[in-house]
Amino acid sequence: MVAVIPEELVVDPDAYRISRDPVLLVAHLEASLAINLYDDSQGVGGLLHLRYVATVNGKPMELTDNTLSSSVLLIDRFCKEMKKAGSRPQWWRVRILAHSAAGESDEVAATVLDLVRAYFIDSTKPVSCQEFNKVPGVTIRTHAREGQLWTSGLSRQPSMVRAKAS
Repeated sequence: MVAVIPEELVVDPDAYRISRDPVLLVAHLEASLAINLYDDSQGVGGLLHLRYVATVNGKPMELTDNTLSSSVLLIDRFCKEMKKAGSRPQWWRVRILAHSAAGESDEVAATVLDLVRAYFIDSTKPVSCQEFNKVPGVTIRTHAREGQLWTSGLSRQPSMVRAKAS
């Protein structure tokens, strides 16, 4: 029997993907975070890749109410698209995976992470959060249809993430 390797769909920074298909949604986190939503009952999953700080011409922009508002709007659009795909928020499993690089402002990362946690505070299931501080970054892979989640870049072998709820 030959093992079938699922197709990988890359999720770029400040973008998301949602699927019911047996695909792997992939994001490489460098000073950014990923929000993984998975509906246990409908077999639909999504991954949002969100940068902590936007850049213009390679220079980081200041974290302002406008940049935070843009993040909230992107999260809101992501959640609405999950609903359109047939998922039900009361069954969502919410996982946040965050990466901070050495030398990065911890205050900026903490602000964005707190904002994301607050967005999902009314979730019926606990929100799990896993934070990484590894150079150069962490690659996240999630199976959209089955909800499994793996990380690589932390060790030689990819490992399944088992995060505690926060």
